[in-house]
Amino acid sequence: MTLAQMQTPTMNEVALVPDDFGTFFRDIHDTEPFPWQKRLTDQVLRDGGWPKVIDLPTGTGKTAALDTAVFALAARPAEFPRRIVFVIDRRIVVDQVVERALRIRNRLQEADTPVLRRVRDSLAELSDGCPLGVSALRGGIPRDGEWAHRPDQPWVMVSTVDQFGSQLMFRGYGVSGRMRPINAGLAGNDCLVILDEVHLSVPFAQTLGQVAELQSSGMPRRFSVVEMSATPSDEKAARFQLGFEDRESCPELRRRVGAAKSATLEPVMNPRAIPGRVEKIVKSIAGLKFGDAVRSLGVVVNRVGTARETYNELKKAGYNAHLLTGRMRPLDRVEALDQILPAVLPDSENRPDKLTIVVATQAIEVGADFSFDAMISECAPVDSLRQRFGRLDRRGTLSERTGEAARAWIIGPKSVVGSKTDPIYREAVGATWTELEYRAVAGLIDIGPEALKDFPENTLAPRTCAPLLLDTHLDAWSQTDPEPIVQPPLDWFLHGIDQYQAAEVSILWRHDRSPDVLRLVPPRQAEMLKVPIGAAKSWLAGRDEVDVADAGPGSKELARDLVGESERWVRWAGFDRGPETDVGINDIRPGDILVVDPAFGGLRAGTWDPGSDKKVDDWGDFAQLAYRRKATLRLDPRVLSGVSNPPTPDEEADADAPVRERIKQWLEELSESDPGTPAGRFAEIVEKLGNDFGIDSANQVDRNFAASYFVLTERHAGTGRSKVDSGIIDGSDETGSMIGTGRTLERHLEGVGDRAKRFAERLGLEEFASDLYLAGRLHDIGKVDQRFQQGLVGGDPIKLAMMTEPLAKSLPDVRGWRGGYPKGMRHEIASLAMVVSSPDALESARDRDLVLHLIGTHHGVGRPLPHIIADPDPQTLSYGFEGHALQASSDQVETPLALEMADRFWRLQERYGHYGLAWLEAVFRLADHRQSEEEAH
Repeated sequence: MTLAQMQTPTMNEVALVPDDFGTFFRDIHDTEPFPWQKRLTDQVLRDGGWPKVIDLPTGTGKTAALDTAVFALAARPAEFPRRIVFVIDRRIVVDQVVERALRIRNRLQEADTPVLRRVRDSLAELSDGCPLGVSALRGGIPRDGEWAHRPDQPWVMVSTVDQFGSQLMFRGYGVSGRMRPINAGLAGNDCLVILDEVHLSVPFAQTLGQVAELQSSGMPRRFSVVEMSATPSDEKAARFQLGFEDRESCPELRRRVGAAKSATLEPVMNPRAIPGRVEKIVKSIAGLKFGDAVRSLGVVVNRVGTARETYNELKKAGYNAHLLTGRMRPLDRVEALDQILPAVLPDSENRPDKLTIVVATQAIEVGADFSFDAMISECAPVDSLRQRFGRLDRRGTLSERTGEAARAWIIGPKSVVGSKTDPIYREAVGATWTELEYRAVAGLIDIGPEALKDFPENTLAPRTCAPLLLDTHLDAWSQTDPEPIVQPPLDWFLHGIDQYQAAEVSILWRHDRSPDVLRLVPPRQAEMLKVPIGAAKSWLAGRDEVDVADAGPGSKELARDLVGESERWVRWAGFDRGPETDVGINDIRPGDILVVDPAFGGLRAGTWDPGSDKKVDDWGDFAQLAYRRKATLRLDPRVLSGVSNPPTPDEEADADAPVRERIKQWLEELSESDPGTPAGRFAEIVEKLGNDFGIDSANQVDRNFAASYFVLTERHAGTGRSKVDSGIIDGSDETGSMIGTGRTLERHLEGVGDRAKRFAERLGLEEFASDLYLAGRLHDIGKVDQRFQQGLVGGDPIKLAMMTEPLAKSLPDVRGWRGGYPKGMRHEIASLAMVVSSPDALESARDRDLVLHLIGTHHGVGRPLPHIIADPDPQTLSYGFEGHALQASSDQVETPLALEMADRFWRLQERYGHYGLAWLEAVFRLADHRQSEEEAH
């Protein structure tokens, strides 16, 4: 079904209309939508687009815009984007957008009402996947990168500015260079970007606005931006706001908006005095008029170090305190949230009798649906305070129940609010403190949902502007392989030209950092911690702690003379290159993924603490489980701390039973362990491995450990083959050819062509469908090289001689890349040379340049300059295609092929635009990836 056909329902279907939204909402959430939520949906469907700005008070259910976006896409798939992206400039603690999206997805899968079935069926017709995917571009949500696996499937994504912004600008942090065009093509087309709390990210809002104005010639781009804020980047933009009738017709909304809240000011000498003052305030709460009603207390400070010290002080005093910052591994965060959610969820029915204190940073200002009975906040700009106090008595039920205003305390260090400039918020903290003093009445300040307004401009968090986005900027960034030596500073377009924002790196802790084990048990988002690059370098060098916050500008780059024990970490460079060793501190780059020795420390109470030398838990196997693809278990005694010793390869010579039987017996004992014991926590992994698991041996020798151990991997049920992790099928190297299915070249080519054509038609790219189909049928013909074929049969000359037609994928049990195929040679370059040899082969092409470009770059290489090496043993490659003989030499060094590829790239970018060409590449390459993935399964 094409996009045009999706516009009109069939005879057996009933078109979704605006009046269905109320039923849809009620079926999803078991409650009526607020009046404004229905009004927004009516407006979006009536106008065929979104308002530029949604300006609503905190706590009024702004994330219901997600329900409207999903419903609008189901009602009018030809008009509204497939990907709905919530961008929030905070490290999300608990993201109500993700939780809401998961609820929508799950209810659509159940589809137990007529309206849900109609919405589900409408979304399901858009792709072969599930009706709605949910992903977080930061955090432990399973398959964080899966949003970039299908171009046609509806997705809801939640992301930080850095993650989505870098991917949009062809420089995705943590994304391999060869995958970056795919991510940019998907991010820059067919996307609704909802930028939450725009006042926190004005420069990126400006950049998004400039990207939205770019045109892709002749292509249905469907890219739009909605700002959710009281202070949008464009003050003149029309706003969707809460109306008088919304409040009057809804008692629940009226209670939230009118909740009574008040605060007192608490001056202290300096930030070091904050933990002591917090403890003193906590002791005083019991003496309040309604102190016995306070069961949850939020403490929000401006720096991770202050949060740690405050948490430690409260724990020493015997309080039930918990620490939450944006500098936590998602698995640590999940563990912490499990402990506090009953006390802080707004509608919790299992509130504990004991006071629960949550010490946090700015991470909870946005996206955290928490409700505290009382709150203590370090002084911050007024817009930050407004967000924090939005988490105080969020539903207004406490003040309604007690008849008293919910209470808060604002701590102001005199060294900051007096004469000094705050390193994060500059002069805004002092200006806010002065204004709060002026507004105090009898020592109390009104901090209700609509109270902290009309403050002077200098009380707002520092803001800056993005530069003008020029074609030359995108020309540089769109060159992804190889990248130009000189590039525009991406950070300016994400955070502003006159504000330093620290780029970040990801850190994870693994005992075994060897290439084989990291490929078997690859790094996952669920075990990664993001910190500013300067803080990471200082830690690795053993220098003093660099101050880290969850908002505002970061610390400046450190001196270039840092040294450290580089054998204690490696840089993960993806499946194509594996781990890179001997990476000096000065070689670390923004977006790097560093795999560090757990004995190096760096965590305390689950949060970033460079002063801690306590060994960090290696959670690599649990991260695979969170990823929900292939279960693994390393029988490494360092990972299995507190568990009985597993079988080892060193015992093989004297063993009485086969290794599989000994491991099965050990796993059975492990599965019977009590859940609360160290062994019991592996039960879910053991269950997922089952009885038919792969067994690999690992050997590691380092300063503290020299031994061998087994690594267990989940297999496909009943096939005897190890599961192929779809993460390796990213088109970046030849690994995707080694999936052990023996798929012939002809079948693979036809499958890719059909799938690419189907994707194009579903996306409204019908005029490009035939070219994508043609490129699919030709893209891998360079694999006919007998040396490549030798590798696919495992180097067995007899199997090679018995082959009646060339392979695209390796035979079963062929795992390594062997054979005489020259290292560094690219089969897609050979494919291109063969196609160019017979111009008549492309006689059916609508755009010959596009077909050739897709063939030559389908692994993300050669954008714009291809990797062409001399062949020490040149071969003549031949392939018959529709009566045409395609023939070329495997050695293309002396040919003009490289220059032709580069010229073609620039012509096509001029023709279709930076994002238009990237989108066509994404559609084609993802067809190849999904076809390979299907063949692997």
